[in-house]
Amino acid sequence: MRPVPARPPTVRTRAIRHSLLAVLMVLLAGAWFGGPATVSATSTSATMDAQVLASINTDRVALGLHALRLDSRLVGWSADRSAWMGARGVMTHTSYDGSPCNLYNVMRIKWYGCGEAVAYTTATPGAAAAAALYALWKGSPDHYALITSKTFNYIGIGITYQPVDRTTYASILFLEGPDRSLPIASLTNVSLTDRTVHWGWTAGDPILQTHTAGVKNYDIELRANNGSWRMLRANSVTLSYTLQNRLPGSSWALRVRARDNAGNVSGWVTSATIVVH
Repeated sequence: MRPVPARPPTVRTRAIRHSLLAVLMVLLAGAWFGGPATVSATSTSATMDAQVLASINTDRVALGLHALRLDSRLVGWSADRSAWMGARGVMTHTSYDGSPCNLYNVMRIKWYGCGEAVAYTTATPGAAAAAALYALWKGSPDHYALITSKTFNYIGIGITYQPVDRTTYASILFLEGPDRSLPIASLTNVSLTDRTVHWGWTAGDPILQTHTAGVKNYDIELRANNGSWRMLRANSVTLSYTLQNRLPGSSWALRVRARDNAGNVSGWVTSATIVVH
């Protein structure tokens, strides 16, 4: 199958670069390894998904690339696609909602590049099947180009075992899209000196292969004497706050959350309550 260019619905000048990375090919493995053991389909599928992801990211890091991050949407869709293929006993890139590029359009997500790798194996479901699947993809230059892409930043892995034909089917969906990973806020300093209370904080935005948004600002809320939280500063770029000359016996707590340039917002990080003596 020849390379298929992946172009988003709104043409971008960068989209043409994905002609190789969005190769949509079917890789088949027909080796028979004997009957599978009795397994829990859900737990085994999750274990195989995790094993394949670990193998992918181990190879990427060894090549100086960033790990691909799971996208919960892609995880669900890749599971749907592997189940669709398994139920029909076929291998195709036009399974659940068509090609991956079409799928992203149908689901109305913003994307710059798309791709998929599919395979099946009759190896015993679990570690053996996951290893067999990854060996097939790694042994194929076109599939390995997807795995070691310098532009994809998110991934979804769906692996389904079909007991009827004792076969494990797999789909990996690749996406180059906007940053949708939450920043991570943390407190760097919480201190009391005499009657002065001080807090410091920072945040990081998980590094993606491409399109890492970066931390933009913070929301800071303050609570006095175990009362209600009140907004101290919104959309602030400051990294510390100090209260001076607090009354003895008063108590204070601060919480902060970070926002990145893509609009993703972290959870609140709350300090311990400080009582002024």
